[in-house]
Amino acid sequence: AIVLSLLLLPSGVEAETITYSGTVSYDGVHMGDSLYVAVIDTTGVDDVDLLAIQSYAPGAPPFSVGYSLDFDNEEVGSSLIIASFLDVDGGGIEMLTGSDVFGWYAGTVTPTGVSSSGSQSGLDFDLPRAEIRGTVTFAPGQEWADIEFHTDASCLGNEFRPTLELTSSGEYEVQGLYAGTYCVRADGEAKQGSVEVCFGDPNCETPTLITLGDTDIQTGVDLDFSVVGTEKISWGGIKNRHP
Repeated sequence: AIVLSLLLLPSGVEAETITYSGTVSYDGVHMGDSLYVAVIDTTGVDDVDLLAIQSYAPGAPPFSVGYSLDFDNEEVGSSLIIASFLDVDGGGIEMLTGSDVFGWYAGTVTPTGVSSSGSQSGLDFDLPRAEIRGTVTFAPGQEWADIEFHTDASCLGNEFRPTLELTSSGEYEVQGLYAGTYCVRADGEAKQGSVEVCFGDPNCETPTLITLGDTDIQTGVDLDFSVVGTEKISWGGIKNRHP
């Protein structure tokens, strides 16, 4: 989830076509046939508007790919995000997974907003190279789990990378995280209700934080739903989560 404060263009300001341009670089070990670069406008915790997107053939890493994206700035937020991902698993923009390397301008744990009031060039950034790996153990009757990587110590906010979705117990890995400190949390749902767990503390009261350098690979980040209780929820609550 990506959250920014949004302000619409002042009344009476004529919309214009804006161009963002720069380079996306990657010096990691993963390869993909396509590199996607997009401009997005965040309107809420789970909702984003895709204003422009282009795909490029990056070749083998290390690479530096130039991009140029045009969009109409009518009724958009004053601060937008440029995001990019290397399509490692071949799933395209409809199947962004933990195997893909996902990053954003300006290459830090928190995205840097770019003004929508005029065209800008030199918006260069790197894709992340650090990784987190572990296993997930489902509770009896559990059907899915979403793993989130928060930069807030509470594991409740500042989650910018798309969640990693799982449908069964097993190993997982996320192949693109920027250097920084993370709290790893997973939410799921069994037949009897909702369940959550954090790395280092199944009850998410004192999670263990993970600090990554630029190229660190952190293993053993295991999440076990079977050792925590469940929170009873209504059928209406379930439908609200899965419309």
